[in-house]
Amino acid sequence: MSLRTQPLRRTYLIALALFVGGMSALAAFTLVRLRSDAISNGLSMSAMHSRGFEDLLTQSLHLTDLVAVSTLAGAPDSASRHALADRFVTTLRHAPFLRSLSLLDEDGRITVSSNLGNVGLRVTTQSYLPLASREVGSLRVGAPWAGRDFADGRPSTADHPVAATEAYFIPLMRSVVLNGRKAFTVLVALNPDHFVGHVQQKLQSDEGWVEVLRYDGTLLMHSRPSVQPGTVNRRTLADLRLEEREFGQYTSEMGGEPRLLTAFRASRLYPFIVLTHLDRAYILQPWRSGAHSLLGVLVPALLAITLLALAYYRRQLQLAEERAQSDRLQRINAASVFTNAREGIMITSVEATIIDVNEAFVAMTGFSRDESIGRNPRFLASGRQGVEFYRTMWRELLERGQWCGEIWNRRKDGRPFAARLTISAVRDEDGRTRQYVGLFSDITGLKEYEQELEFRAHYDALTGLPNRSLLGDRLRQAMSQAQRRGDGLTVAFIDLDGFKAINDTHGHEVGDHLLVALAGRMKVILRDGDTLARLGGDEFVALLLDLPDVAASLPILNRLILAAAQPVQVERLCLQISASVGATFYPQVDDVDGEKLLRQADRAMYQAKLAGKHRFNVFDGQACHSASGPRDSLPGAARTLPSAAPN
Repeated sequence: MSLRTQPLRRTYLIALALFVGGMSALAAFTLVRLRSDAISNGLSMSAMHSRGFEDLLTQSLHLTDLVAVSTLAGAPDSASRHALADRFVTTLRHAPFLRSLSLLDEDGRITVSSNLGNVGLRVTTQSYLPLASREVGSLRVGAPWAGRDFADGRPSTADHPVAATEAYFIPLMRSVVLNGRKAFTVLVALNPDHFVGHVQQKLQSDEGWVEVLRYDGTLLMHSRPSVQPGTVNRRTLADLRLEEREFGQYTSEMGGEPRLLTAFRASRLYPFIVLTHLDRAYILQPWRSGAHSLLGVLVPALLAITLLALAYYRRQLQLAEERAQSDRLQRINAASVFTNAREGIMITSVEATIIDVNEAFVAMTGFSRDESIGRNPRFLASGRQGVEFYRTMWRELLERGQWCGEIWNRRKDGRPFAARLTISAVRDEDGRTRQYVGLFSDITGLKEYEQELEFRAHYDALTGLPNRSLLGDRLRQAMSQAQRRGDGLTVAFIDLDGFKAINDTHGHEVGDHLLVALAGRMKVILRDGDTLARLGGDEFVALLLDLPDVAASLPILNRLILAAAQPVQVERLCLQISASVGATFYPQVDDVDGEKLLRQADRAMYQAKLAGKHRFNVFDGQACHSASGPRDSLPGAARTLPSAAPN
C-alpha cells in the first residue's frame, strides 16, 4: 500500500464508521421518539374517554335532577300517593338509566315509590355527598347498594362492598321545595348497567377500563365485572390532588411497574371523578410492530452496506492510479447534474451578475436562459422581504461563504412562489471568491400546507368559524381591551334547540348543512370586531365588543335568535329550529376570568332552555327572573328575556 492511499484508507474507514453509527443513532432516536409519541397519544386518548364518560354521567345526573323536580312540580297539591306513584312509573318509562323513584318522609321512610316493594323501608341518607346542609336543591350521591332496588337491596360499606356477581344500583336523593313552603325528598335508584354498557361499547376490555369514584374514594361503578363496587380507595384520591386541579393525566403503576396510562376528570356539577386506565402494552403494540419491522430492515441493510462499502474500498485502491480519468468523469457528471437537476441552479459573478442557469431554473421562474443571463437576481424579488433581509443575507454570505434560508420570489407571470435557497461561494486555491452558486427548490406547496395546518388549529373545519382555542385568545384580548378603554363586552352562549332531532331524523350531512347556514346567518348579524366561534356540536359563542352596558347588547341577541329561527332550505327539506342564548357582561364587580364568563353564559343559556327555549337570559349574578314563574328563580342565575317568535 502506497503512502498516497493511506490517508484515503483512514478517511474512508472513519466515514464508514460514522455512517453506521449515525444511522444506528438515528434509528434509536426515531424509535424513542415514536414510543414517546405513542404514550402521549395514549394519554390523550385516555383523557378523551374520561371527558366523554364524565360528560355523559354529569348530563344524566342533571337530567335526573330535572326529572325529580319536574315530576313533583307537575303534580297538584292534592295528588294522592297512588297518583304520585303513577307519575313516577310514567317518568321511568322514558329514563332507562333509572331503576326507581321514591318519596321519603321526614323520618327517612319511603312513603311513595314506583316500586311498591320499596314502600315502608327506612333509608339513611346522612352519608350522601355532598353532606347535608341548610341548603336544599342539590342532588346528593350515596354509596352503592347491592340488589336491583331498595326492596331487595342492602347498602354497601368499605368492609362489605357489593359482590362482583351481584346486581347493584347507586342511590341519589334530591330535596325539593315547592311554592316556597312544602319540602319533599326524592330518592332515586340509578341504574349503573346503563353507563357501564356505554363504556364497554366505547372501550374494549383488552384496551383498558373506566372507574367512577365518589369524592370520599367510594367506588360507584367499574367497567370490569370482577371489581366490587362500594370499596374505598382514598389513596387514589390523595394522588389526584383534586384541590389543585379538576382533570389530569399520569402514568400509573400496576404490580410495581408503570403499566397504565390514566386520565381523570372531576364532574363540574356533582361529587364524582371518572378515571380511565388504558393498558400501556396495548397502546404500544403498533409501536412494537413498527420497531420490529424497522430493525428487521435496518440491521441487514447496515450489514449489507458495510460489506459493500468494504468491497468498494478495495476496488477504489485498485483504481487509485486512474485518478486523472476519475476527475475527468467527475467534471462530466457535474455538468450533467447542472443540466438535469430538479433544483433550480443559478451561477453568478462576484458582482452578482447571472452567468448561467439550468433548465429547472427556467421551469420554476418562467424566465428563459437568455432573459436571465446578464441580469442581477433582484429581478426575481417579490417585494415580500425588505431591504434589511437582503443586507443580512449578503453579510452572512460574505462572512461565512454560504447562506441558506427561505425566500419569496416572483415568476415571470407575476405569481409569487416560496423557495428554499442555498447560496455558496466558489473560491480558488488562494481563498478568493470567484463565483456564487445558488441552488433552490420550490416549497410553495409546503408553505400552503403549513397555512392549512395553522387554519385547522384555530378554526372549525365545518363552519370556518374560530374554534375554542382561538375564542380563548380573543376573549382574553377583548377583556384587556375593555379594561384599557373603560368599555364593556358581552359573552353570549348560543345553543340550537332541536338540532339533535334534525340529526337523528335526516342524518349528519343535513345537520352539517344546517349548521353552516345558521353560522353564516349569525355571523352576518354581528358587527365588525365582534367574534362568532363554534365550540362543537350545536354550541356557539359570540363576543360583542365596545358596549357601554348589557342593555346595549339586547338588540343583537334578539337578532341572533331571530336569525337562527329562520327556515333553512337543505335540498328538498325546509328545516326550522330555534336557539337559546345565555349572556353575561364584563367587567363585573367580582374579578372573573374568561373561563368563568363562559360558565356564566352557559348557565344563563340553560336557564333560557328551562324557561321555554327560543329566548335569551342575561346573567346578573343575583337572580333569574323567568317568564315561567317564581319557582324557577335560583340564586346566582340569570334574567330570562323571551325573544320574538319565529316567522
